[in-house]
Amino acid sequence: MSHIDDTGDEGRSIEVRAVSRLFDDTTFPLTTDEVLAEFADVEITYPNQSDTLQTVLETSGHETYESRNELELAILNGVRRDAVGRPRYSDRGDSPHDTDDVRMQQSF
Repeated sequence: MSHIDDTGDEGRSIEVRAVSRLFDDTTFPLTTDEVLAEFADVEITYPNQSDTLQTVLETSGHETYESRNELELAILNGVRRDAVGRPRYSDRGDSPHDTDDVRMQQSF
């Protein structure tokens, strides 16, 4: 299943979790201006909302990205809070700093 939809006239869209696929054939380093020249119209989609890549990268300023990982991190840092899950949610259980006696008595 493809996460990139560029078949319609509306433009290209990609799910936030698959954003790195945009840059599979891209050579780095790239500046923000170079990224936007190629991908400004790409819509980053996530549950109930979406933003253009241009809107997302406006928060990172004008930078040079040395690698795909750096660019992907800038994008993930620039999307709305609800794009990557519930704020402050963890499925890893209690905080390791809890001092609850029951938790302290657990053994593995």
